[in-house]
Amino acid sequence: MESVTLSGLLVLAALSTGGPETGMSKRPAYDQYAQATCSLSNQQRSGMRKICYYNCGGSVRTLVVPVAKTCPFTIKR
Repeated sequence: MESVTLSGLLVLAALSTGGPETGMSKRPAYDQYAQATCSLSNQQRSGMRKICYYNCGGSVRTLVVPVAKTCPFTIKR
């Protein structure tokens, strides 16, 4: 009976440390790249640079360009 209990514990230990097959799996590729384009939301001049702010579906990205250039309307994430 003791060997059955030990075997059961080994099985439980193996299941609790499971890899990607058990527990939460990674998000599907189509879900990760659903919002691949970020749109310009604001721009601010800072000395000889311009800081462009982009809305990327809930997060904000920035791009720094020379003050004489215009901020692109969209950027790829």
